[in-house]
Amino acid sequence: MRKLYMIGNTHFDPVWLWKWDEAMASVRATFRAALDRMKENDKFIYSFATPPVFEWIRKTDPEMFEEIKARVAEGRWDLAEGWWLQPDCYGATGESYVRQGLYGQRYLMEHFGKYSDTVFNIDSFGHSPMLPQILKKSKISNYCFVRPEKHHIELKNPLFNWKSADGSAVTAYRAHKAYEYEWQNTVKELAPDEDALVVYGVTDHGGAPTKKAIAEIEADAEAEFSTVSGFFDDHSTDYTVDFELLTGDFGPYSNYSKIKKLNRIAEYAVLNAEKSSLIADKNDTEKLTEVWKDILFNQFHDILGGACIKDAYFDAENMYGRAISTANEIMHVNLQSVTRKIKMPGKNPDNIWNIVVWNLNGSEYDGYIEVEVQWVHEFPWYDKGICLEDAEGNRYPCQIIREKSVIPRFRSRFIFKAKIPPVGYKAFKLIKTEEDVVKKAVDPYKIETDRLCVEFSENGTVKRVVSKLTGKAVAKNLFIPAVCEDKGDTWCFNIEKYEPVPSYFDFCGFKIIEPGEHLTEIKATYKYNSSVLEIYYRFYNDSEYFDVRYRANWEEKHKVLKLELDAKNERHTVAVPAGSVERGENPADVPLGAWISVDGYTVAPTSVFAYNLHNQRLGLTLLRSAIYGDLRLSELDDEIDHDIIDRGIVEGSLRIGFDGSTWTMAEQFNNPPIVIDEANHAGEFDANGSYCSVSDNGVLVSAWKRTEEGNAQIIRLIECDGREKTLSVDVQGKEYSTQISPYEIKTLKIENGKISTVDMLEK
Repeated sequence: MRKLYMIGNTHFDPVWLWKWDEAMASVRATFRAALDRMKENDKFIYSFATPPVFEWIRKTDPEMFEEIKARVAEGRWDLAEGWWLQPDCYGATGESYVRQGLYGQRYLMEHFGKYSDTVFNIDSFGHSPMLPQILKKSKISNYCFVRPEKHHIELKNPLFNWKSADGSAVTAYRAHKAYEYEWQNTVKELAPDEDALVVYGVTDHGGAPTKKAIAEIEADAEAEFSTVSGFFDDHSTDYTVDFELLTGDFGPYSNYSKIKKLNRIAEYAVLNAEKSSLIADKNDTEKLTEVWKDILFNQFHDILGGACIKDAYFDAENMYGRAISTANEIMHVNLQSVTRKIKMPGKNPDNIWNIVVWNLNGSEYDGYIEVEVQWVHEFPWYDKGICLEDAEGNRYPCQIIREKSVIPRFRSRFIFKAKIPPVGYKAFKLIKTEEDVVKKAVDPYKIETDRLCVEFSENGTVKRVVSKLTGKAVAKNLFIPAVCEDKGDTWCFNIEKYEPVPSYFDFCGFKIIEPGEHLTEIKATYKYNSSVLEIYYRFYNDSEYFDVRYRANWEEKHKVLKLELDAKNERHTVAVPAGSVERGENPADVPLGAWISVDGYTVAPTSVFAYNLHNQRLGLTLLRSAIYGDLRLSELDDEIDHDIIDRGIVEGSLRIGFDGSTWTMAEQFNNPPIVIDEANHAGEFDANGSYCSVSDNGVLVSAWKRTEEGNAQIIRLIECDGREKTLSVDVQGKEYSTQISPYEIKTLKIENGKISTVDMLEK
């Protein structure tokens, strides 16, 4: 006889079609009901474990929290969610999923004295292929999900070993629905002899399993009150899956680029702040943990997936603002506390300013840097030439560009190219050359640098890019504005793809923004109905890449705006959190991580998170003007004045490169150097230095931080090339040797001058 493992659960959304404060009130009633059912029935087991929701209870009803702890201790309240919450599993960096486990598991241990061996993640919109390794190294061996459902991906068995590229595996189970009020409806879809994990209980806004459901389960000979772990403990499989689990409900991959962009900014901000704390020998762990908790909360699948009501995003954006502001304050205080101790190369009165450039990435920065310095009223008005010189006497020519203000001669902004060491700095003295600024003539239809020749078509799009190193075209037909008809609801439950339509963009012409030796920038302007699209192209003289910045004043609805690029080869590689995957043609949108490589070029965006590749065209999704919170259960009344996502100003940028660089290019574009204008002074530190580096460019430094407990250090590395390596890791002047396996995410602990491998819980 088959066995039904009955999981009494509240699938609770802390934010969705409501705000968090309403959810806080709802969950108190839900937990009260669950606890009362336990008093009424000694066999009933309840499953719920979301730390930020537990915190609401601990702060508003401490007596109830103690009651929950007692039920956990006796095994009646199942802690089946080892992460901080149920996140969007594609929109964040790999490090965020490490922290989901780190802070989720630490909370459970602190308050309940145990870790969870399971992540119960039934509502997320797809599951990234590197998650098994992250789960395994967070003391989690089981993973339960629902999406993608059978009509999106066919699995030979709902129970399987899910394996990452490095070989790490967890046992995964695709539950048969999880949103049914009547659990018998789920059972009807099962094979007659199939053991199954069956989720029952009222969902989304709250509500515990009912007296009626509990009585029905007790009366059913096949059903048994259970825990999620109990199901996994009783079952094993030899079926292995080693691919990503993408849902066809693709709206969340495209929705609300602003919230996804804020998440990326916040992630880099807190990672930079962690590094700065070690550089300055400060202990900011407590504050940084709170920053992480804000970020992790906003990675909830409906928030980061752009699936909430408009009002909810006021709170989410403020929470990101708090995280970014706090992290940046920590970082700047720490960096300036060190910068004041650096011996400046300049001297009075010859050099008014020194420029200290900090690079907080784990790889050497080799690229262009923008700086702005102040003249008036401390110094005379000035608008002539500038160059920089380092402590070794090397000169760096600079190009004067437009300053951020509109008061000529009050301040100067300039751009130059330099190398900055990994997790380190370099100081330069500023020299006023007194030379007049000369603007070069620019033909916007043909831009030439030392490395590239870029030709534009009559409609303002890139016709072709020629490498001057080879004399061959490396790309054709790039950044063509296109519009798709969007008949989908917020999640695209009701459609399979966006429908291409004729895109009648009127090209209004080019404008020259910056004509110079280092940087040439032009702007193309388009009109579409009542909307305006501006595309800024930035070309750097000594680089095999150029940047594209866009600004859309978008007044459409039920439309998707894309930038299309020729892609003759449908096979392509795309970054996912902590790794990359190869994909084929995909007519519908799929998630885009840090970069995508196809046809010999790589695109690294700061603000594009979805794309499709179909009919030899790569379509980067800039925005989607769907309706907030539209589940489309009935025919849409378009006469109603709905709130539209991404209406108004939407801005973003991307970099396209032709030298094969992927991770390094994406990291340096998304996390550019930090510049400090510094006066002349003596100091104990050299004019350039590095605090943390690895010997192989194919290994990323995912994080460098202080341990959550004690005063040791954690450095996390990601192997990206698929090769076994012996690495040299240099941390604060001491060199360590370690091995790393193909595609491994390796966590190292440095304590008392020794290095050791630990798991992602730092144990």
